[in-house]
Amino acid sequence: MQITHQASKGRIMTYAHAQNFETYIPREMDTLGSRLRRRRRERGWTQEELALRAGTNQAVIQKIENGKSLRPRKIDEIAGVLDVNPAWLMFGGKSAPALDEEATEVAKAWNQLPEPIRSRIKRNIFEHALIKSTKG
Repeated sequence: MQITHQASKGRIMTYAHAQNFETYIPREMDTLGSRLRRRRRERGWTQEELALRAGTNQAVIQKIENGKSLRPRKIDEIAGVLDVNPAWLMFGGKSAPALDEEATEVAKAWNQLPEPIRSRIKRNIFEHALIKSTKG
């Protein structure tokens, strides 16, 4: 069955064409969900197939693709089965450089901190960076 839609200027868009439309999303509007969906479809997998391979369930994949889960717990597993860098999947652009051991430890500790403490630390870091940049 082919579903068609009357597009502007009299052009007909088929359902198959519409499925590939997200490929043309401008990079500045690219999201975690669109990158995940695009890569999953490149593999020819359904949401359920990806979920099974990543050790999660279809609802998790659906929430990520729909933008309802912006910091998924299974991102490393999902990126692994999609054969992409987790940083690219999360943030787009070029792959982030690998973090050294100290930076990795700091990032892990950061994830364990409650929000009021994170905000205070972040403010201190930015204040010190601003002071340093105005002196130099």
